[in-house]
Amino acid sequence: MTDPCQSLTHIEKSCLQSLALGKPVASIAEQYDKCPRKIEGFLQSARRKLTASTNVEAVARAIQLGLIS
Repeated sequence: MTDPCQSLTHIEKSCLQSLALGKPVASIAEQYDKCPRKIEGFLQSARRKLTASTNVEAVARAIQLGLIS
């Protein structure tokens, strides 16, 4: 398994950080001038890399690993 600390992209970390702050996917999409589907793709990739089933679990793991605060 690849180390998620090294494999998460900047945009994946940013999307997780925004979720941690309570922003909905639509708001994150506006922030990055992307469609919500693209943001969902980034989050899906982050969940896979963090071996998380849900966005909440991915955010929790990212916090535990010190990837986001």
